[in-house]
Amino acid sequence: MTARKSKSAAKKTMAAQADVHALYERAVQDPGNDVKFFTRTYRKLRGHDPVSLREDFCGTAVLCMEWAKSGAERTALGVDLSQETINWGLEHRIVPAGRSVASRISLVCADVREVKKPKVDVACALNFSYYCFKRRDELLDYFRAVHAGLAKDGLFFLDLLGGTEAIVEGSTDNDHGDFTYRWEQARFDALTHDFLCHIHFLFPDGSKLLEAFTYDWRLWMAPELRDLLLEAGFSKVHAYWEKTNAEGEGTGVFYEPDYVENQEIWWTYLAAER
Repeated sequence: MTARKSKSAAKKTMAAQADVHALYERAVQDPGNDVKFFTRTYRKLRGHDPVSLREDFCGTAVLCMEWAKSGAERTALGVDLSQETINWGLEHRIVPAGRSVASRISLVCADVREVKKPKVDVACALNFSYYCFKRRDELLDYFRAVHAGLAKDGLFFLDLLGGTEAIVEGSTDNDHGDFTYRWEQARFDALTHDFLCHIHFLFPDGSKLLEAFTYDWRLWMAPELRDLLLEAGFSKVHAYWEKTNAEGEGTGVFYEPDYVENQEIWWTYLAAER
């Protein structure tokens, strides 16, 4: 994951003073709820709590930090290709969390397909990061590597994107008060499902960080992912859906549906049992 600042940002604008990694964490990630979901699901399927986590494509490793903070015995391994992003996470998240937490977190700069030890209870690839593998053989190799790196009772968690608006060009804004997060789907190829996406940050003073993050991905579909996970050796794949309230807003509670009607846009988890 790489980042760059907009050339149009003036020296003293809000954009010039902003930190793209901190903005990304606020706009995109929800590590506290991810940890809760992993723990509840693992406990339901395995009958006991997980201890060790591996976060692939970990970026700033804020999820690793939340995992280690959630239990004195918990350990976390983060893997990412960007040493610069890992270093930012160490300086701003891991070290400030305190020695007792930091001592149980290991961060490795490597290809996620090459790290298979130590074996862990839970592995995850969130924020659609594995979409970087565009070819079927590449994604299958990755899933096989994850399978090899899981303990006997291990679970692998993915999140995925879908819906009618996921396959068209366009952008959506999310107001965070002191900045607006804009997700842009700049290009989608109906033949290959290759899609080019950008994250922009807009500020109240009119300054912008355009193309702060760019992703050249393939949009994988749920049935494709299920088939690949089973082919990689996983014994069972669970698809989850978030319950909504009367206003149609997500409640943070997930269940396994028998049928799901397509929507304009949706996001959810898969969990694969080793």
